[in-house]
Amino acid sequence: MLLAVSYAQPPHQVRNADFPSFKLLSGATDSDGFPTSGAKLCLLKAAGTCFQMPSNKEYSGGSVTYEFGLDPVGEKVPVTGGGSVVLFSAQFSGGGSGTLDRLAILRYGADGRIVNLLPYVGVTNQNDRAIWQISTVSNFPILVTADFDWAEGETHFSEHRYVVKAYKFDPEKDRYLEALSYKTSKKYPGLDDVDRINVLNAERTQILRRLGAPSN
Repeated sequence: MLLAVSYAQPPHQVRNADFPSFKLLSGATDSDGFPTSGAKLCLLKAAGTCFQMPSNKEYSGGSVTYEFGLDPVGEKVPVTGGGSVVLFSAQFSGGGSGTLDRLAILRYGADGRIVNLLPYVGVTNQNDRAIWQISTVSNFPILVTADFDWAEGETHFSEHRYVVKAYKFDPEKDRYLEALSYKTSKKYPGLDDVDRINVLNAERTQILRRLGAPSN
């Protein structure tokens, strides 16, 4: 999902290469269909140049290794001033009612390497996420996510409050950092009642205010 939000007087523009054409490869799976290795994004014209989605133990407290090998998706996203990056996602499933997607924002470097600019970002199957272009805040696209907060007395897919986060590129650190995080004051319908979670549109004014961007 792309939402263009641009205003006058953009900050200093960052030169960025255009991301080359690529293909997506699912990870290996075991006999039950559960992933045992991460999905890959590989360049078409540079054989062997791939980015494999890393595994993660921290989300489970170290008891389980999450391999994000299912349903890879790659979306090329423009950068203000030229070039593009790719929003790459892949999924872990352990066979329960919930799944977990790991997200990466990939840049193609002058040295021919693919670099992930995001810290670890994981979202469940009950999330809303978007890429917003806000030129007064950053030349690079801003990743915004909302994931459910499971409170006592709530069922898995019932109404919940959601934790909204935004990730913004930091030119000095040359990577994305978390720019904001807050819990919504109201509850939004879960997957018991809707086919797709819709939180970010309703929270847009609040998010833009916290990012320091005009809301109109």
